[in-house]
Amino acid sequence: MGRERALGANMTAIAVHDDLANRFLRYPGAIASRLRIVRLRLLGVRIGRRCWVRRIHVPRNPWDIVLSDRVALDDYVVLLTTGSRGNAPRLVIDEGTYVNRFTMFDASESIEVGRNCLIGPFCYITDHDHGIDAVSSIAEQPLVGSPVRIGSGVWVGAGVIILKGVTIGNGAVIGAGAVVTHHVGPDEKVAGVAARTIGSRFAANSNAHAHGFEPSNM
Repeated sequence: MGRERALGANMTAIAVHDDLANRFLRYPGAIASRLRIVRLRLLGVRIGRRCWVRRIHVPRNPWDIVLSDRVALDDYVVLLTTGSRGNAPRLVIDEGTYVNRFTMFDASESIEVGRNCLIGPFCYITDHDHGIDAVSSIAEQPLVGSPVRIGSGVWVGAGVIILKGVTIGNGAVIGAGAVVTHHVGPDEKVAGVAARTIGSRFAANSNAHAHGFEPSNM
């Protein structure tokens, strides 16, 4: 009995030590995040409550960016918008969405990300590309854009590229490394280059309904 008590006390001491160590690691980042949010708000980024913003990069046009409540942006996320100031923001990330490290949003028309999405590291999401007419060099031609819409509850794996004009339905899953060039339906799973449908989260033989889950609609 004494040995068990000693073991229990030792495990408790280890748990307390680990918790304190993690707190010491987190607190400087939390303070820096709050200061960063204040700075971005002063520059014109519209940021909701309880957001978590690491060392992100906003190259220009901060007024074109909206981050709703509880959005979390990890280190080295890039929020890039291009074009003169308009009536509506070009980049909107809705509440509860998490964006992992080194992901880049590149918006000249409109990119909207829904609620509670998970976006992996090293992704590139854009709503435009370059004109390629033969009449002049590509560098001299205007951008060709079309809005991108990502629904709510979407999981975008690491290294995914989402190109202009794409709509991704609620609850979809985009496999790591996919290049998405066409619309993805609600709850679809896609993968590959270019991405193709490989199934549904709610297949006919799924027992999802038994657990109370319903397919998304978008």
